[in-house]
Amino acid sequence: MSSLVKPGRYGFADPTTCILLLLLLAIAQLAAGQGEGTSKKMTVEECLSLADKNKQAGDVKEATRYLNEAAMKVWEDKNYDDAINYFNQSIELNKQINNASGIAKLNSNLGMIYSDLREFEKSLNYFQASLEYRLRFGEKTEIISTHINKAVVLNSLKRYNEAILSLEEALRLSSEMSDANQMKSCYGMLAETYEKAGNQEKTIYYFNLYRTFHEMVQRNKLSDAKREIEAARLHALETELQKQQKELKLLATSQQLKEKEGELSTMSNEMKTLLNNNTKQQLAVSLLRNQLALDNIKIAETQARNSAQKMWMTISIAGLTVVILFAVVLYRNYWMKKKLNLQLSEQNEEIKTLNESLESQVMKRTMELQSTLTDLKKRNRDLDQFSHVISHNLRGPVANILGLGKVINLDNPSDPHNIEVFHRLLGSTKNLDAVVSDLSVILQVQDNQSIPKEEVEISGIVDSVTNSLRTEMEATNAEINITNMKIVKALAVKPYLESIIYNLLSNAIKYRAPLRIPIIMIESKLEGGNFFLSVTDNGTGISDSNLEKVFEPYKRLTMNGSGKGLGLYLVRTQVEAMGGRVEVSSEEGVGSRFTIYIPQNS
Repeated sequence: MSSLVKPGRYGFADPTTCILLLLLLAIAQLAAGQGEGTSKKMTVEECLSLADKNKQAGDVKEATRYLNEAAMKVWEDKNYDDAINYFNQSIELNKQINNASGIAKLNSNLGMIYSDLREFEKSLNYFQASLEYRLRFGEKTEIISTHINKAVVLNSLKRYNEAILSLEEALRLSSEMSDANQMKSCYGMLAETYEKAGNQEKTIYYFNLYRTFHEMVQRNKLSDAKREIEAARLHALETELQKQQKELKLLATSQQLKEKEGELSTMSNEMKTLLNNNTKQQLAVSLLRNQLALDNIKIAETQARNSAQKMWMTISIAGLTVVILFAVVLYRNYWMKKKLNLQLSEQNEEIKTLNESLESQVMKRTMELQSTLTDLKKRNRDLDQFSHVISHNLRGPVANILGLGKVINLDNPSDPHNIEVFHRLLGSTKNLDAVVSDLSVILQVQDNQSIPKEEVEISGIVDSVTNSLRTEMEATNAEINITNMKIVKALAVKPYLESIIYNLLSNAIKYRAPLRIPIIMIESKLEGGNFFLSVTDNGTGISDSNLEKVFEPYKRLTMNGSGKGLGLYLVRTQVEAMGGRVEVSSEEGVGSRFTIYIPQNS
């Protein structure tokens, strides 16, 4: 299950990483243990007393620090009421000094406490308050963690869509920071949330991303741990070498002192014996002998000194050898470290390339999914429209045929009434055939979505269409102005473009204003990689409420004219089949302007 501290439930560390991390943790704890006992842990009462003293002294910042420490202590003992009370007191004090960062952290702590108490609505309110402060004053890392904590609570409330929005924002910020560890957490949480929401496809998608980033983070942690262990090993080796050098120096000095001490002790004993036991003559003889002995001792000292010098030279050579060996080891480790850094740099470049490739693949897949979704929406819309056509346009003629079939006088075929019924049957059959023919045209366009575009001459198509409409133009005195044709050729599907121009010009003539001569302007240009063609008329115009309906099949917005309401639907279908779009602007009583955009890519 997900938690407020470590969101997500996926991921397993490899054994080598665990061992290295445990070793580093043990070293850190050992180092920390050396300082234990140097500072006394304060009780809750002591913290509260110090908080009160600092508050009275006007040091609000210190007062809040002791209040927070008291709250943390009672929270650890699961005394939630006191923890909530102390945190709220601290919030009020932080407000006095406008400490936005402190207020955000305290709200986050209260959110965690209420989550522990399973009061998720209160928990959500505190996390939202923390987020508002951090969005204004906080770092991205703090904002990300607050979004994740908020998503955990929303999951507990089964508000999965809101949790997904919060996690997607955290993922966006993590991506901006290139924080692979945070991205891994976001992907894991998204996988878990989609699983709870019952979306298996999204669950698998985000889990695969989580697993990829988890492996990448583990590789980075292993490399960092190896570097720290190697550095600790080198430090230990250097310390041991220094220790051995000191011990060698102390050993040599101690040995020389012991030898001198023994010689002096021997001479003192001999002198006492001479004074106590010998006569003056004997003393003189003994003195001569002692002088000789002293000379021998000096010679021995000289020899000992020479031996000590030789020994010290040997020790120096040995020490120099150790230093050289140590230097060789350091040099070797330096090159190993340099080689390792080079390998790490290469791995980082590979990871960076992998990240870029992964982001590119994710973006490409997202665009493909969005395109598929758009296509599905369009197909659903077309299916709805076909359903409307079938339920209304086919049902009428079929119902007429069935009704007329019931009134035929089968007992008397020569009944004059049958002739009228047959004529009506023929009319209903023709209407049914017209509807089926229209549907056939629409289906033919939709089935030929992949027809390649070719270079077509615009003026030639316009001339061909105007010749086809010559009779209608002469009957209405219609004028067609083509002076703004700024492009000669364009990439398009020629039959579709002919049909589009024909339907737009035909509609401009059909829906002309009764008291005006139809004046139609055709303009074309090439801009931004798109072919633009517009047809403007001075006809009756279209009301604002009907602008969205003009492209629906069999949607006639006026009883004037002889159209079936299919022309503009075909215009939109054929333009979209070429990857373009069509727009309309109109003013009732003034005229209309239809503009098509066709991308100029093959």
